[in-house]
Amino acid sequence: MEGVLKTGKAVLLPGAIAALILYFSYHAIAGEQGLAAWGELQQQEEKLLSHIDMLKAERATLEISLERLRDRTLDLDYVEEIARTRLSYVRPDEILVAVR
Repeated sequence: MEGVLKTGKAVLLPGAIAALILYFSYHAIAGEQGLAAWGELQQQEEKLLSHIDMLKAERATLEISLERLRDRTLDLDYVEEIARTRLSYVRPDEILVAVR
């Protein structure tokens, strides 16, 4: 009987430890916060950083445009360009040709 208990302990304890190691290894690799999820988060971070860079460039363009429209630095040619392109403004002696 003692031999069976020693054999059971010799098998169960390493088996339980191996099962715990497998369990935690699986969740470290494939779990919600594992390596696979970490890789996906890295890809998402890269996309967001490139989107931020694009938005910063757009903001810089808008700031330049805004500076050209301020009272102290008003650029009349730029105002006319905006009126012509966005509002389809034409002078009375001009003909508007729409191209699609």
